[in-house]
Order: sequence, then structure tokens, then C-alpha cells
Amino acid sequence: MQKVFVMYKLKPGVTIDTYRKWSISLDQKVTPFQSGVHRFEVYEIEGAEKGESPYQIVEDIDVESWEAWQKTLKSEGMKEVIESWGNYGDDSTLVMIYGSKVK
Repeated sequence: MQKVFVMYKLKPGVTIDTYRKWSISLDQKVTPFQSGVHRFEVYEIEGAEKGESPYQIVEDIDVESWEAWQKTLKSEGMKEVIESWGNYGDDSTLVMIYGSKVK
């Protein structure tokens, strides 16, 4: 199993309330139930120890593998989520990283 972190800011003009409605009504209802996804949680970043956080949203996702996650993103089941995300998330700030637990 691997962990994926997806981090981004909202598009200019998009309020956190508008984003929350989309996240709860679509993203959080679809993504956790896709093939290869074991857990999906979304966090609103409220502050940082030093300065301002470079991200407003962090998605914490447990997946079967990075390769499986890449296939999931291209799947028919994720089509509406992927297509509508661009109405809320600022693509220029999007960072997706993955890794495995240190044991």
C-alpha cells in the first residue's frame, strides 16, 4: 500500500464554503469507492508554524499503488470528479506526491 498526498490552493474567487459543498457532495462520495483506493480524507489547512501555508487543501489518500492510483484518475468512475475539480482547484498550485511508510 502507498500513501498519496494531493495539495493545492483554491482558484481565485472560489470560497472555502463553495469548495466544501463540492468536496462533500461529489469528491468524498466518489473517490473513496474507486478501485485501488483504501482511504480518502480531505483537510482544509488552517495555518502553519511559520508564515502562510502554500496550500489550502490537502488530500490524504491510501492506495494500492501509485500505478493503480494513476489508472483510477483516468477511470470512468472518476471522470466527473476530475472534470469538475478545475472549477475549484488552482491547477498551477497542484502538487501530488506519494510514498510508503518507513518501517
